[in-house]
Amino acid sequence: MVRSVPAICLCCMLLWVSIACAPKHTELLSEHGYRVSLHVSEPLIFLNPRRSNLPEAAVLVVRVRDAQGQPADGIPVRFSVESSWTQNASLTPAETLTRNGEARAIFQANTIGVVQVMAQVDNVTPEARITIDTPPSPTGGGS
Repeated sequence: MVRSVPAICLCCMLLWVSIACAPKHTELLSEHGYRVSLHVSEPLIFLNPRRSNLPEAAVLVVRVRDAQGQPADGIPVRFSVESSWTQNASLTPAETLTRNGEARAIFQANTIGVVQVMAQVDNVTPEARITIDTPPSPTGGGS
């Protein structure tokens, strides 16, 4: 039982983080009447994961709809992170245009922590949080 306590604690922590970082599907209304939302594929990513099934990057997806709810194409989107993270995170591309109503960027980081990511469309800037952590230690072992 004592050996399983760290594993149980890790599982509880990961569950808490996944719930706390659950995507919020909030749409903002821009000055030109576009409905804008930001979605994050992986709110928890890992630095140099030892197992290939752990995410090393997150995909940011901005959805832009016109007043009739149709995808809006050719709308400029600028991705960014809070200023304290500019040296420790990258967004590729940093700027793009919507295609089929969506714009995408890949987020990666080189240090652990929690970062606020933003996507500016017109005068609105939806935000989301991404947690970067070290991979969990393998449990078990053959002793």
